[in-house]
Order: sequence, then structure tokens, then C-alpha cells
Amino acid sequence: MRSEPVGRAGSRSFTETARREQLTWAAVRTVNELGYHRASLAEIAKRADIAKSAVVYYFSSKETLLLEVVRSAFAALGEEVLAAVRDADGTAARLRAYADAYLGHVDAHRAAIAAAVEIAVSHRTADGRPLYLVENDEDTALLRDILARGIDDGTFRPMPLDVAVGLAESVLDRSITVVQRDPHADLGELRRHAVPFLFRALGAADA
Repeated sequence: MRSEPVGRAGSRSFTETARREQLTWAAVRTVNELGYHRASLAEIAKRADIAKSAVVYYFSSKETLLLEVVRSAFAALGEEVLAAVRDADGTAARLRAYADAYLGHVDAHRAAIAAAVEIAVSHRTADGRPLYLVENDEDTALLRDILARGIDDGTFRPMPLDVAVGLAESVLDRSITVVQRDPHADLGELRRHAVPFLFRALGAADA
């Protein structure tokens, strides 16, 4: 789901990179305002204030552009979470860093995340599967590593790893559901209570 569409990433000029970012952001606005199915290249071009032909120069199709929204939104989330975890010491601290960074990123970048999820739910692959159901172990590799180590070292209660990962994802992804329902929702209370709740669910003392 988060693989980069075929392009010329290694040889893009500053101007081209800036234009692609402008179009990606225009696509985010369009998806959030109109939904996936009505987010045409013409509507995206209108919000970017450029000609539709210019959009096609940078992205060959609506699908390519919208998949770039998904890739870039989740890549940014992953980079922020990874940076937070890298500086944490100990299993419990790593989980707290992961969760805090995840919730904080969703709060700060809610428009991009909401659009990416709308696309992932609505877009179907060539074999007809919704994009969000396409499994990619890389998407949960860091979280799985933290939880697996915590279960092994006794920080978290014994349970199947898939159950632990599912619990954690469900708690953290609640933030995405909230901002999709209300783009202006205050996530303060959720951010305060989600991590202690998650630690209790895993049978661990809050870090």
C-alpha cells in the first residue's frame, strides 16, 4: 500500500518536486472535500490553480496521484514514529514513544492522514481488493518488534503477537477515525488516555 509509484524520484529538480508536493496537497484537499470517487484530476487541478494537462505531466493518472497521497502520508508518519522510538530506552519506553509520536502526528497532520485513509478504503487493486486490506509486513514491522520483545522479556503479558498488534493498532487508529468524522476534533483527551489504556490492555505498568 505504501510503495512509491513509478517515477523519476532520483532525478527530479527542485521545481518538479515542489510542483508534485503542491499537487499532492491539492489532492488531499479534494479527497477530503469531495471524497475519493469525485476527486477527479479536473477538481484537483482547480484546487492547485493549474491546468489539468499540467497535472498529467507530473502524474500520469488520478490513480498515480492518489496513491502518492497514501505513500507520502504514511511515509511521513512512519519516519516520525521511527525517530521517536530510536531515542527511547527500554521496551515500555519504546512503546510509549511509538504511541505518543503516532497520535501526535495524526493530530498535527490530520488532513493528509484522513485523505490517505479515505483513498486506502475506497481504492481497489487490479484484483479487486480494497487497498487497506493488502497486507504489508513492513507497515507493522516496528510495532511488531516492540511488542514481540516486550512479550518475550515479560514487560507485556503473554499473548499471541497478532493479538497484541491488533490491540495496539485499534487503540491508536481511533485517532484517525475521530478526525475523519470531525476534521476539527480535539484529540487532547484521547491522547491523554490512549497510552495508559494500551498499557493496561497489554498487562504492563505505564511507562
